[in-house]
Amino acid sequence: MENTAAPAAAAARPRPHPPRPPRHRRRAPWLAVVAVGYAAVQLAVVVPHVGHALGWDESVYVSQVDPRTPSAYFSAPRSRGISMLVSPVVAATSSITVLRVLLTVLSAGALYAAFRVWNRLLPRGPVALGALLFAGLWITTISGPAVMPNLWVALGAVAAVGWFLRLPNERHARWWLAALVAGVTLVRTPDGGWLALPLLAAALRVRVWRPALPPLVGGLLLGAAQWIGEAYERFGGIGGRLDVSSEVEGGMGLHFAVGAALRSLNGPQLCRPCEVSLTHPELTLWWLSLPVLTLTAVSLALRDRHERRTRVRVGLGRPYVPQDPGAPVTVLPIVCAASLAVPYLLLIDYSAPRFLMPSYALLALPIAALGFRAVRTARSPRHMATALGIVVVLQLASQFAVLTHTSAVSEKTTGRYRTAAEGLTRLGLRPPCLVAGDRALPVAYHAGCASAQTAGNNRSTSVSGLLRRAAHEPTALLVRRDGGARPPSYARTWIGFPLPGTAWSAYLPPHQARQVASRGAGESLQSRQSRKSGQKTSGNPANMGAMTTLPITSWAGFQAAEPGFATAAQERFGRYRTHVLATLRQDGSPRLTPLEVNFRFGELWLGMMPDSRKAVDLRRDRRFSIQANPGADTGTPGGDVRVSGRAVEVTDPDSLARFAAEVHPPEPFHLFRAEVTEVVQTEAGESGLSLRTWRPGQPVRVLRPGADDGPPPADETS
Repeated sequence: MENTAAPAAAAARPRPHPPRPPRHRRRAPWLAVVAVGYAAVQLAVVVPHVGHALGWDESVYVSQVDPRTPSAYFSAPRSRGISMLVSPVVAATSSITVLRVLLTVLSAGALYAAFRVWNRLLPRGPVALGALLFAGLWITTISGPAVMPNLWVALGAVAAVGWFLRLPNERHARWWLAALVAGVTLVRTPDGGWLALPLLAAALRVRVWRPALPPLVGGLLLGAAQWIGEAYERFGGIGGRLDVSSEVEGGMGLHFAVGAALRSLNGPQLCRPCEVSLTHPELTLWWLSLPVLTLTAVSLALRDRHERRTRVRVGLGRPYVPQDPGAPVTVLPIVCAASLAVPYLLLIDYSAPRFLMPSYALLALPIAALGFRAVRTARSPRHMATALGIVVVLQLASQFAVLTHTSAVSEKTTGRYRTAAEGLTRLGLRPPCLVAGDRALPVAYHAGCASAQTAGNNRSTSVSGLLRRAAHEPTALLVRRDGGARPPSYARTWIGFPLPGTAWSAYLPPHQARQVASRGAGESLQSRQSRKSGQKTSGNPANMGAMTTLPITSWAGFQAAEPGFATAAQERFGRYRTHVLATLRQDGSPRLTPLEVNFRFGELWLGMMPDSRKAVDLRRDRRFSIQANPGADTGTPGGDVRVSGRAVEVTDPDSLARFAAEVHPPEPFHLFRAEVTEVVQTEAGESGLSLRTWRPGQPVRVLRPGADDGPPPADETS
């Protein structure tokens, strides 16, 4: 019988399909996502706050290449690489906002390029996480659009260490290494040396890295060439520049600044002297955990290396290869991070969060790799990954909170610089002009003026040189109004104009102040005439711009301007011991109290008992008037004299001790220095009652009853 089952079964058997080609999942570009997010946060949070003005150090760096403003004094510790970086943008536009936006884009691209070097050394996940941890720091984000060198040192260090590790297997790596070391050294020369130091030691110690010696040495010399040339040109050599740099830094030596770094971790951006208290300790846990995480990463890397060597000895593993990158990929960036942190933690006595950015960038990679290792080796990788994600999110959230706060503080600080510059412009300072005193460098840059200092770390001229320039060039001296600060001795007779919206008064030489006052008097007269005729004037000329508050000077300034009037007024006060002081109560009503006055050291001093009502009034509102004691008789030889102004409390121990040694007042006491705004003498003569008035920067006005309140005729001024 024929068997038909076999053919049927054969016919029913399915035909084999050709094998499908393997499908490769496209890897997510997490590093690019981090870079884009980094730029987005800068544009959304930082640039709107700082896009209108530059900070102190930024104005110094930009002024070196800005063709529209004079160059500010460039101190010995600085390097010119960051000025070269922004020079094409600054040459093309004066817009600070454009500069900020372009730096934002450039910093995001540099972040991507620097960490991308490590994609051949570590898995892509740890590399992206390391970039996220570094970019998420508030100091990294706020430094992106800033004209400051520290971020570029950090990114250059990350890329340089990566190319150093890749050099044994990639011949072109040496060129990248040389270029990056040169770039870091050009941007900040001392940091370039601290970065190269461990790399040179590793190249000398390990044979496979010895080809890195020429690019390391060549990159250092190329990057430092400009710095060395400037050292010989301005400071007499490398040793001279290092000595001056040490002096500017406050004397470099053995200083334990770890505490200062911790206290300034959440701001301020410069802590010098670092006497601030630690704020929000809970936000510093990540910083305190860095040593623990770093030591753990090093310990595990060395343990893995030891285990591999042990397996090779007993024949259980692959042969040992000396250039195995396992431990170096972890240890070398940590050693470089420690080297870059040495000068800022052990050699100076102040701190700034930006100083440690290169160390943070290098530590981010081994710590990120440690996190991925914890997930991979955990009993429940999913739970460990969730926990790691929560920790990272909390870290980013806390840093974002600090970022929003510090961005707002930066806006206030730089905004005051621009406001002060606008006030100086309204006072008549236009290029070519000169600004000296407190915060002169950034204010001068925004005003388009040159800056000069006669003392301190940025000393660039002598007192005689400053006075020579002030004789023929519009000049302003900035003095803080708080803390009882006084103009230096060379400007004791200058006229001060408080700059509204700032903490400074601008002191002008007397001849320059008279021009400002004459412009103001002319504008006031024009305003009154316009009101009388019913015409409207454009703007607000009567306010005189920055002169919305009265100009001020010291008693010595009054003596220099009107020596006869000042002598008569001082003699009138000297007839009696006590006089009548008028202050303002909290509700605005006047308070009259007796007071003794003293004329010493070219100043009018007001001393009073501690916590007296008049002292409380002056601390709240500095305005005062003091009337000379009229005496018991009906006649007042010398007339009545009244001095008005602002009382500045003196808290400097040396000034208080000097006053106490001269006057011997009962202690404790409050001491106020008078900033004179007006001196008035009322006297009855043969022709009737006359009123002599002097204000800083103006001639003496003589008024008689029935006279108009406008400016007196020529024969009524003296």
